[in-house]
Amino acid sequence: MPPELNRIARARLTKDTDTVNMTRFAYSFSMGLILALAAAAIQSPCSCAADAGIGSRGPKSAAVTADQNAFFESKIRPILVKSCLSCHGEQKRGGLRLDSRKAVLNGGARGMVVIEGDPENSRLVDAVRYVGPVHMPPAGKLRADEIASLAAWVKIGAPWPGVIAVCDAAVTPSQATAYKITDAQKSFWSFQPVVKPLPPSVKNPVWCVSPIDRFVLSMLESRGLKPAGTADRRTLIRRVTFDLVGLPPLPEDVESFVRDKSPDAWRRVIDRLLASPQYGERWGRHWLDLVRYADSNGLDENVAFAHAYRYRDYVVKSFNQDKPYNDFVCEQLAGDLMPSDSDEVRNDRLTATGFLSLGPKLLAEPDKPKMVMDIVDEQIEVTSKAFLGLTVTCARCHNHKFDPIPTKDYYALAGIFKSTKTMSSLSTVAMWSERPLHSKEHDALVAASEHRLRDAQARLDQIRDRANSSLLASIRSNRTLPSSNHAVLPEHPEKLYSEEVRRSIVSAEKTVADIKAGEVKPDMVMAVEDTKAENCRVHIRGDTQNLGDEVPRHLLTVLGGDRIVVIDPNRSGRIELARWITRPEHPLTSRVEANRIWQGHFGTGLVQTPDNWGFLGLRPTNPKLLDWLAATFVESGWSIKKMHRLILMSNTYKMGANPDSATAETASKCDPDNTLLWKMPRRRLEAEPFRDSLLFVSGKLDLTVGGTLLGTPNHDYVTNDQSGNAANYNAPRRSLYLPIIRNALFDMFQAFDYGDPSMVNTRRSTTTVAPQALYVMNSPFVMDRARDFAESLLSPTRITDGDRLKVAYLRAYGRPPAVSEIRKGLAYIDVYSARVLPSAPDAAKARLPAWSSFCQILFASNEFIYIN
Repeated sequence: MPPELNRIARARLTKDTDTVNMTRFAYSFSMGLILALAAAAIQSPCSCAADAGIGSRGPKSAAVTADQNAFFESKIRPILVKSCLSCHGEQKRGGLRLDSRKAVLNGGARGMVVIEGDPENSRLVDAVRYVGPVHMPPAGKLRADEIASLAAWVKIGAPWPGVIAVCDAAVTPSQATAYKITDAQKSFWSFQPVVKPLPPSVKNPVWCVSPIDRFVLSMLESRGLKPAGTADRRTLIRRVTFDLVGLPPLPEDVESFVRDKSPDAWRRVIDRLLASPQYGERWGRHWLDLVRYADSNGLDENVAFAHAYRYRDYVVKSFNQDKPYNDFVCEQLAGDLMPSDSDEVRNDRLTATGFLSLGPKLLAEPDKPKMVMDIVDEQIEVTSKAFLGLTVTCARCHNHKFDPIPTKDYYALAGIFKSTKTMSSLSTVAMWSERPLHSKEHDALVAASEHRLRDAQARLDQIRDRANSSLLASIRSNRTLPSSNHAVLPEHPEKLYSEEVRRSIVSAEKTVADIKAGEVKPDMVMAVEDTKAENCRVHIRGDTQNLGDEVPRHLLTVLGGDRIVVIDPNRSGRIELARWITRPEHPLTSRVEANRIWQGHFGTGLVQTPDNWGFLGLRPTNPKLLDWLAATFVESGWSIKKMHRLILMSNTYKMGANPDSATAETASKCDPDNTLLWKMPRRRLEAEPFRDSLLFVSGKLDLTVGGTLLGTPNHDYVTNDQSGNAANYNAPRRSLYLPIIRNALFDMFQAFDYGDPSMVNTRRSTTTVAPQALYVMNSPFVMDRARDFAESLLSPTRITDGDRLKVAYLRAYGRPPAVSEIRKGLAYIDVYSARVLPSAPDAAKARLPAWSSFCQILFASNEFIYIN
């Protein structure tokens, strides 16, 4: 299955996977008695299976359906139109039609050709693989990526959007220009200007400390609901610390906040966390999901993006600096075209354009025009989804089936990106463009290094030239024939050099080698630049060999982009695109990002399909609140940190996750999914904060900011061996810095729902499956961290085991243990130590395994991996 489909397939496949209740995780000891004690000793207070998401199988079906629709339109429909329908459309050759889902599932004269969810037993997949007696299409085998796409489509159930037959998908040149967007389409809610509403009046204004609270409470009161009470202070500081920096709070910070009763205590906690360098790492990681960040190419040639990390570090730096979001967007689309008043600004803006280069590419694609257009398509996808929440690439082969995006708009945007140089070479294995960074200091070092190398090389050449001249003279002097003037050097003249000359050459060669080894080279970044500006012609059915009318470069018609923006004919149009997207009055940009910030704090956005704000997307659960947030975001100067403060200071954010029974009973009937926020949703840690917490609590986390852990040179092939030099996954750095190798994703990330790095990930799925529990029970990494945790607890020798338990709970959970937990924990330590003692006569040596086991149980509980 190609990487871009893993997330879609996984959402479907988890329906057939046994789930486990992680609340009762325990280390799988061989001794049954100890296992039983472990289960009894540590009981997480977060044990409500319904609230904790036990048995959860990912997002609501609407979000999956939107992904499937986009996948079908961009991958499957073009294959069917290009390679299948000439025979299996209306002609129905062999009794088989492939122009509707019903026809595909009905099969042909020989029976079924597709078995939903089972590509290995589907004759359609066998036929395109050229396996068995039937080979399709007969004119020639499909490309490997096309075959993989068809197999993946069958694997996820052969979804088919809408009721439109495939045979209607082709766009003629006249249709491409005749498409008319109706007034009804233009009036769709997300295409309307943002108008800031007044906060509504409510029956219980005392609860409201922020306009946000009024919008939320108004919706609750309209359904006869009330909000849950405020969470306790320990829960609040743990929640906000994970939200803003992705790490658990230090015990001393928890205790300080619990004791601090001043009115501004909560605000000071928020400000301290926003000022932390770890803030940019946490929120930068969210952004990297969107822009499909990876350290290798994936697809056909999995070679290293050795300089990609500089884009990642730029993102972290931008969040820490609270760079205005409109500038952040502009830099990524057109930073190289923006004026810069310093080397630092220029370098940042050049690095930012890596946004357009980071995607996977078929580097060995033999059809180079197709390769270019595939890269353009990928750039349109990431731009439209990340900034606008629209699935524009569905219009590559035909007018968009659901949203008012005609094919001519797609190719108008394609002209912008085709006028942008992304690849430096389109040779057999192509190479992406890279550009040097500059600073006076570094440029001086580079120049000095180059000067030393030139001098050393010149010295070496001079020695060799003199030696060769002397050798020629000697050859001529030993000849008596007239032709001696034409004497030439032998094939290996160095064999005839004197010992002294050889020593001189060896010394000079060593000097050159030493200088090369320490050579200072320019820092390179993946970056784009403008090339020859040109318009695109419509590609009929997406085919680069079947061209229709030329389309002038413009922006999306439904949003007025064809009228209000004029693109300089001598430039690509990227700067105009960037400025249009970040116009304060743009109806989508501020809404999409405000929704994304909200999602980062509540787990779900006010629009629950964050990458699809079109007709198939879900409508906002609180539309007035969404528009108020979007308008406030622009008024605040596009400051993301100000939006954090605004949300975090509200009573809505400070609600508890466990309302009283009466509220829960009423709400479960009228709002069972908690879409109106009558309580705080309980959320599970993603893969990175979970791994980082294991290191942090055990005292081993290295908080160094920036840099790379990738051990593979640029453009070299990346090994799939996760124990090799390509990526050191056991490094104690934050998980943000672990290399992301497409086609060989770190196994822990895969187990804990890391997003597919080959596609735009606007919201990760959350599954609860057996391999997650097994990882915590059996992973050497987890066991090593438990041992580190235990060693740190045992190092102070003058405290009691009861005090050690208190320290362990404070570090792992942010709270002291209950009396019953201390009693059970001490009993567990004693029983385990007694079982180990026969093999370790020294009682002290028996304590470390016992405490390590206990610490691993702490790691395995829901209270560690969930945020209330």
